[in-house]
Parts: sequence; C-alpha cells; structure tokens
Amino acid sequence: MADRLFDKQLNLLQRETPMIYSSLTVIALSASAAINPFTNLVHMHPRPAQTDNRVSVTLYNKSTGFQDVKVGDQVYTVLATHTLSIKAPVGTVVYAASASLTHKPGEAILAVTPEMNHKTINLQ
Repeated sequence: MADRLFDKQLNLLQRETPMIYSSLTVIALSASAAINPFTNLVHMHPRPAQTDNRVSVTLYNKSTGFQDVKVGDQVYTVLATHTLSIKAPVGTVVYAASASLTHKPGEAILAVTPEMNHKTINLQ
C-alpha cells in the first residue's frame, strides 16, 4: 500500500515538474518583455537626435505639357496640371531638364530656400 502511495506521489510530482518549469519560463519572458521598452531610456551610449534640415517643396506644372525637372542627380517628369513634392537641402538648385515656354534645358528654375518650406511653386 505504501508503495502505491509513493508511486502516485512520484507520478504526480513528475507531471507537475514540467508545469513548474513552463510557469517559470512564462514569468521570465513576461518580465523581460516588460523591461524591454525601457532599455532605450537608459542606454549607455545615447545617440544625439538627428534633425532633418531639408525643405519640403511642391512643384505645380501649370502648363499644358509635361515638364522634366532635375533635382540633384535625379530627373523627374511633372505632368501637365500635376504636382511633384520634393525634399531637398537648402541651396539645392532645380534645373529644367526639358524645354518649356519659359526655360531651356539646363536652365535653373529655382534654388531651394528655407522660406519655401511647405510652399507650392508654380512652373510655367
């Protein structure tokens, strides 16, 4: 009789042991997940905040034909009565990449200034 009781207790202990380990695993994972969002607040080598000093400008093509413009090394096509939004550093020059009524290819259309930020510039 004592052997049967011992076997039952041993069997019960063997079934509960994996449950204890899985419970401890769940607790450990949840604790690390709760702490994880705060790791960036106390980072040993914080990075300085980077600011975006580019200017956002929208070019609006008022003409009846498309216009190609060159911003930096990239050429963009602005369809008739459509817009093109660009972000460029102050001082960037926007050139005409195709002929229009008012500009020859390679001619400067505008230079980006801080005052142009979030403004729409009309192309003819």
